Parts: sequence; C-alpha cells; structure tokens
Amino acid sequence: MPHSIRDYDGNEVEVRQQGQSDDGHRLKITHPDGRRWICEVDPDGEVEIESTYRDGQLADVETPEWLVDELALLARPA
Repeated sequence: MPHSIRDYDGNEVEVRQQGQSDDGHRLKITHPDGRRWICEVDPDGEVEIESTYRDGQLADVETPEWLVDELALLARPA
C-alpha cells in the first residue's frame, strides 16, 4: 500500500515500500513530475540513494533536501 509525503511546494509524492531488513527499509519514491528514486533508509534516518529515474528512464537525478528530510522523519520510531 503506497503512502505519501509532500515536497516543499506541497506536491504529493508517492512512497512505496519495496522491502525491509534489519538495516532499514528499501523505498521507491515517485514524484508527479516524473522523477523517481530507489533508496534505502536506515533506522537512524540515513538515506542512501540506490538509483534515480526521470520519466521511467535511468537518469542522474539530484536528491532534493525535502526528500531526505521527509524520509528521515518516516524512519523515526512512533
């Protein structure tokens, strides 16, 4: 089941969990403008980007600050 976060401009961004391990969660983040990130987020909120895409094609996409900030918040225990 997808979740959503918002970027600093208020756009809703889809977050889907791709897997889980002792080291954290593997996530796929899809922005409505066509950017996509596959990343690993550890329990401390550290984000490691594995791959990035633009319009479905592998591409060198910058990792925005809002993405790191929002994923770090999601990683915190409730």
